[in-house]
This record gives sequence, C-alpha cells and structure tokens, in this order.
Amino acid sequence: MVIFSIFLFTVNYVFIQVPLTNIIIRKLKLVLDLSDSASRARQRMAFCSLSFLIVFFLTPGGAIVGNTAMLAFMVTLGVYFHVAWLQSWLISNREHYWEKIEIPSYFLDMPIIGFGLAVAGPYLALVSPLLAVVALVRGMRYGPCMLACHIVAGVLILLLLYVLVPYWSEHPDLLYANLFLLIILPIQFYGVSVKIQANSKSLRQENLTDPLTRSLNRKALDTAIWRMLNAREPFVMSFLDLDNFKVVNDTMGHAVGDKLLRRVSTKLSIRLRADDKVYRLSGDEFVVLSLGIVHEEMAENLGHRIKNAIAEAVAYTCPNLPVSASVGVLVVNSFEDTDLEKLLVRADKLMYLAKKAGKNQVLVEQV
Repeated sequence: MVIFSIFLFTVNYVFIQVPLTNIIIRKLKLVLDLSDSASRARQRMAFCSLSFLIVFFLTPGGAIVGNTAMLAFMVTLGVYFHVAWLQSWLISNREHYWEKIEIPSYFLDMPIIGFGLAVAGPYLALVSPLLAVVALVRGMRYGPCMLACHIVAGVLILLLLYVLVPYWSEHPDLLYANLFLLIILPIQFYGVSVKIQANSKSLRQENLTDPLTRSLNRKALDTAIWRMLNAREPFVMSFLDLDNFKVVNDTMGHAVGDKLLRRVSTKLSIRLRADDKVYRLSGDEFVVLSLGIVHEEMAENLGHRIKNAIAEAVAYTCPNLPVSASVGVLVVNSFEDTDLEKLLVRADKLMYLAKKAGKNQVLVEQV
C-alpha cells in the first residue's frame, strides 16, 4: 500500500504536473494576483484542517500509527497547512516571495488530494468531488485551457486510483460518479468559462487603466513594482510632473488640460521603448517603469527622452504656454530594505528636487 501510494503521487507529479508546469507557468505568473492567492491559501488551510480531522476521528484507534502511508499523509497535511499559513502571512504583510510559494502549491493541490484518496479512501471518499471542484473553479477563473489541463490531471488521478488502490477498484460507483462530475460539469460550464474569462480580462484591464489617458493607473504600478521587487529584477522608475500645468487649466480651460494629459500619455507610449510602461498616478503626475536600464548614463538619456516627448505634446496642444516636465529618475539595483512606498517617496522627492533646480530638469539617483 505504501509503495502504491508513493508511486501514485510520484507518477502524477512527474508525468502530469511537471509537463503542465512548463506549458502554463508563464501564464500563471501573469494572472495570479494577491486576492486569488490569499483565497487559495485559506482554502488549503481549510482543506488540510478538515481532512486531518476527518481521518483522525474516523479511523480506528492505532490505525494511523500502524499505517505508514496514513501517517505520511497526516504529516503531509500538517506541512501543507503551515506552508499555506506562511503564504497567507506573507500576503497579509505584503512581504516578498509569496509567488514562490504559490506557484508550486498551485500544482501540488490535486496530487495531494489524490494522495489522500489513495491512502485514506474509506474516510475521504466524501471529499473526492474536490477534484471536479478544483478543475471547475480554476477553469472558470482562468479559462478553457486551464480547465482542460485540470480535467486531464483529475481523470488520470482517478484512473490511477482505480488501477493501484484496492478500495477504489472495489467501489467503481464512486469512481464513475467522480468521473461524471469531472467531465460532464466542465462541459456544461464551458461556455460560461469562456465568457467569464473574457469579462474578467476586460474588467481587469478597466481596473488597471486610467479612464482619462487610457494609460496604466496607480494600482497597476503597485502590482508591477511589487513583482519586480519580488523577482529582484533591476529597473528604473522615472517620476515626472508637468511644470506650470495649472496655467493650462486657468488660461485655456480644463478640456485643453485633459487633452494635454492624454497627449502626454500617447507621446510617451510612442517615443519610449515597447518595454517602457507609462502609469498615471494623479493629476499631472506620471511614472515610467523601464527594465534593462541599469546605468546612470542610460537612465539620464531615458529621462531626456521623456522630457522631449512631453515637449512635443505641449507643442501640439498649447505651444505658447511655459509648460515643461521635471523628471526624477531612480535606478533600482539594490533590493535590501526596499519596498514600494519607500521607492515612490524617494522618486517623488527626486522629482521635486528637479523642480527646485529650475524646472524642466532631469535628476538621476541610484538605489
């Protein structure tokens, strides 16, 4: 029984989960966010607690200690519970590395359910529909591709249970019921999954987009910086503010001021590299995030390109007004004792120093 359980877990993880990881790992890094990961961490904690209590109270006295596979499963539940708790703590404290826990956990969820069904089938049979639930929920959240991947993994787990575990071969009715749920329910909800994915993508885009300029907003900036800090990727944060922008609103009206902001966003997107992302914070404040620029000289050139792009926008919209841009360029190479708020404060301070230096200036600082 122990050999069968270990074999089941190993086959599922090596031949099912690992190949799927190589296919969808990049997509997951893009779509996994804090709210989803925090919810999954709580669900894992609930699953581990419930499974532990069910097995502990339903098994006869001494059955767990006398069964190596059962004992291994209980230990696995304990470890997995604490991993989920650690992830939840990291997320709640906005610490780095939560993603490094989430990605492996995401692929271990179904194998651990299968492991439990293999070694504690008589006690956990009632929770076996979790395989279908996981496939359905993740398919609804991430679309048809993820739905199909989880269905394949679930079906293979059930087939391995039937072939390798006596309890499941003796109860084919349970197996058929789970296969029915795993295949029929997702088929019924396939159309819904497609619509939810499209709506979710649209809502996500709207949620991360500034309504006036159609550039990315503060929430998108927070997410992007946090991911780069988490991955420890060097980047450049250019914080800019339009000099004398109030003059535009006072002399030509807010409609022209809005037009200038939209044109600034457009010019920045056109004149900068495709990898340089433009974010509007509020009012006439923008941030440009750039990857692959790690030297101060290159960062200063970036700041001047930003300043020139804004000059073009001003020349098209209000050429007779003294509007320019002060740019503070922060080169981030160090990640010790650094977080999102500290970087924003530092970049904002650098931009105001550029204003005090006479406006229409570029100042560069390295972290």
